[in-house]
Amino acid sequence: MKKIGLILMLLLINISVFAKETVRIAVLYSQKEKEAPNYSDLIEKEFTDLLGGNYNVIFSKENQITVEKNEEEVIAKYSELVKNKKVDVIIGGDNYVSNLIIDEKNIGKLSIMPFAQYLLKGDTSGVKNLTYTTHDIGVKKIVDLIRSVDKDFTEVALITPFGSSEKHPEQKKYVESELLKNGVTSIKWITYDDDTEKFKTDIIDQRVAIIAGYTDRIEYIKMMNILNEEKIVTYSNSYEPEISQQAYLSFDVGENLQKRVRKSAISLLEILEGASAQSQKVNLVGGEPRPVINEEVAEKVEKWPDWKSSVIAKIIGNESIGEEITLYSSIRKGLDDNLELSVSQSHLDIQEHQVNLINSSRFPQINAKGGYKTVDQGQADARNDVKKENLYVGVGLRQVLFNDELNTAVSVQKSMFSAEEAKYKQKELDTILKISTAYFNVLKLEAAEKIEYSNLELTKKNLELARVREKVGYSRKSDVYRWESKLATDISNLSLAKGRLSNAKQQLMIILNDDLNKKFKVTEIKNTEEFLGIAELELSKKNVMDEVSTTLIRRGIENSYEIKALDRYVEANEKKLNKVNRSFFVPEVALFANYNYYMDRMGSGDLYADPTNSDPRKEAWTVGIEVSIPLLEGGGRMAERGVATEQVNSLMLQREEAELKIEQRITASLTDLAAAKVSLESSVEAMVAAEKTLELVTDSYSRGEVSITELLDSQNITIQAKQMESASKYAYYTKLMETERAVGAYHLLNPEVYADLLGEKNLKIQ
Repeated sequence: MKKIGLILMLLLINISVFAKETVRIAVLYSQKEKEAPNYSDLIEKEFTDLLGGNYNVIFSKENQITVEKNEEEVIAKYSELVKNKKVDVIIGGDNYVSNLIIDEKNIGKLSIMPFAQYLLKGDTSGVKNLTYTTHDIGVKKIVDLIRSVDKDFTEVALITPFGSSEKHPEQKKYVESELLKNGVTSIKWITYDDDTEKFKTDIIDQRVAIIAGYTDRIEYIKMMNILNEEKIVTYSNSYEPEISQQAYLSFDVGENLQKRVRKSAISLLEILEGASAQSQKVNLVGGEPRPVINEEVAEKVEKWPDWKSSVIAKIIGNESIGEEITLYSSIRKGLDDNLELSVSQSHLDIQEHQVNLINSSRFPQINAKGGYKTVDQGQADARNDVKKENLYVGVGLRQVLFNDELNTAVSVQKSMFSAEEAKYKQKELDTILKISTAYFNVLKLEAAEKIEYSNLELTKKNLELARVREKVGYSRKSDVYRWESKLATDISNLSLAKGRLSNAKQQLMIILNDDLNKKFKVTEIKNTEEFLGIAELELSKKNVMDEVSTTLIRRGIENSYEIKALDRYVEANEKKLNKVNRSFFVPEVALFANYNYYMDRMGSGDLYADPTNSDPRKEAWTVGIEVSIPLLEGGGRMAERGVATEQVNSLMLQREEAELKIEQRITASLTDLAAAKVSLESSVEAMVAAEKTLELVTDSYSRGEVSITELLDSQNITIQAKQMESASKYAYYTKLMETERAVGAYHLLNPEVYADLLGEKNLKIQ
């Protein structure tokens, strides 16, 4: 009976442990346009994945509700859900619903709004039963983005639907004060409600407009057409991309949709575990929204953003040429998706599992067992716990209390893991260099294609000129034939150039692990301090070169992941050496316990228990502590100590060699960079001279003063000079990236590394 009671108690404990509380979730959506995304699958997956382990999460079909995109409709349906006793939590399924609900003062049921959009609401909701997730862009970032197009603007028009600013006076006051802090001296509030003529009058003489609060796409496009006609730079802060991205400038808040929903799910989990909804942090951390530039609008407005903004921005409105990518965005994508890096990351994950695997031996080891055992007649006849035949089940426990070898193995594996992490960082740096080289190669071949195309057009003109010369008697038919031959050659060269460009683009896509047939355009690099960094310094001057070289060598050694990996390997082998030295006197201490239950004992034999008892003792257990130390291992520990000592010495020599190689690479790459800059400057001069010569020779040829040979030579020299200038430019950029690879940090991604050389300028390029 005692055993039955114990079993029932254990069963009740298990039931109480595994019983899950039910959470019934309703999601309220507003009626969306056909092209707008639906977040239902995302919401259900993220909340179920996060809460499903501890709670029974139910998204019943009748509580997934879509209403008209109308304030009264949304509030009415929300109120019904609050009163619905079959609903525990209400989630806003889009930004329209989220923004309406977080304006409510009294929230009657736990409500979570993942898609809120507010500049001024504080770090928490401050409202009972309410929390939400928002991505605080901030007025400063908006102003900085607009200044990338119109650097000197001081006046701004704030365009909102009728009554919007009056409904939120605190937000209006906040926006105005923030704009004034950021150099805007004049603010004009304007409304647009389909009154075109009034709107045109209101926006006269405006240069910049910030648009907020509009949800009707058709109405929005009408308004944008007027603003574009007036060549006004526009920014929109809508969280619906189909609305905001009609403007010139916006932020791609849609990039972080999954993070927003996951953050809301985490908030719900914390609330269910006892936290307060109104004290939950609402701002999404990390994943800063990427600026979006609408190229079609830029063409209409006839104003263009600066290079820095173009580097990091997502370019839209250029469907005819495909997605426009930048060096920065290519590097970011490559670091996320490159296959070689993915494989290396898998190896790194394996190393991490190895750490956990070794560490697992330090935790209790429990095993269940059962079996049949037969013994010899002598043991059976003895007075003990066995008979001739025995059927039993049992459980065993072993817990290592102290094992120096095991502790060292875990510590060594952690050092090895850190070394592998450093090697992975090396591969990241190498991948960035590969991406940059491939990117510059695409730019170089694009330029080569343009040069070949311009050469083809020039040959066509000269062919027509030759035909005119033949008619007026300046030349013979042979000139026409030679130009026709050159035309065919130029067509072939252009075809080859297009093929090389196509291959280069595919090579870039391979490194980025993207579609090989993807249509895209690479953004040109400009000779600005923002990109050039240390290359902008006067490296041709010895004193500057010496100072830069000394600083970069020091920085390169500090940054070197190769040295960091070697340091971790040294650390691991020193731990092994110390372990071997301790192994001569440090014991292993372990706790063990075993329990057997004899289900049946058969055959002859005399149990230790009273023979007259029909139910002899069926349980047997042992508990003990064990201390052991190896006394003799045939000299193995001495050999192990010798191996570890030599490995430490070898690694220290490798480290010294690595420092010398870093110094040599940085010195050599700086010299190459300085030489590449001189080559670029010389090639530009040669190209200018060649173009001027070609212009003179072409004019002379048209008047019959020079032969076709001179014009052909001049044209070929000009093409070669243009190609040399293009090749020198991208070779210069490549040498810069190679120098930064040698230093172990790229200015484009981490400009602070070069702050001591460059001062405070351009330290936040990304």
